[in-house]
Amino acid sequence: MTAPVPTSANLRTVVNDLMDAFATIPDDAWDRPAHGLDWDCRDTAAHLLDDFGAYALQLSGSTPPMNEYLRLDEGPPRREGSLPMMFWPEPDGGSLLITECVDALGGLLVAVTATAPSNRRGWHPSGLSDASGFAAMGIVEGALHGWDIMTAQNADFSIDQEIAARALNRLFPGVRRTADPWDDLLAATGRTPQTRGQYWRWDSTVRDDYGL
Repeated sequence: MTAPVPTSANLRTVVNDLMDAFATIPDDAWDRPAHGLDWDCRDTAAHLLDDFGAYALQLSGSTPPMNEYLRLDEGPPRREGSLPMMFWPEPDGGSLLITECVDALGGLLVAVTATAPSNRRGWHPSGLSDASGFAAMGIVEGALHGWDIMTAQNADFSIDQEIAARALNRLFPGVRRTADPWDDLLAATGRTPQTRGQYWRWDSTVRDDYGL
């Protein structure tokens, strides 16, 4: 039995969820530490934008690199402790600008995963991947970092259970599964009290069977 894997439409749903959530954050709350991370919420949002953009670039070209990320010069860290970023929303743009950037760069990955040929592959450290894999990686990055940011704002955040299950099917073969795919995704990525701090990694390689 082959289990369903994420689609570009699933990714668009998660991007929309992120936009709705981030729009509720006060402009002056982005400097709060993100939950469980060394970054603040603004750094975490910028990291998410980098993920969306970088994943799209890995799959969009006709001859994408097969052994590394596309080499682009990243800007310097915003502050001590920040990571270099390719995409950085100006701080004075507040929540509206961050939301617009999520829409634009998330939308870019949606478009690429919707139109990439089925045989197109792109490099990722966890394995050469296809459109469903990059859609899944965008979903997981968005879901988890959305949760990191919104938890720091004392607000609930989750994604659709079916979409969470599809992401697990594609990227986390063999992880513990229950009737709650969203909690399973948090557990698989070290975000539950029982798994916090545990090493984890997904498998983005293209496999013949995504069976459960």
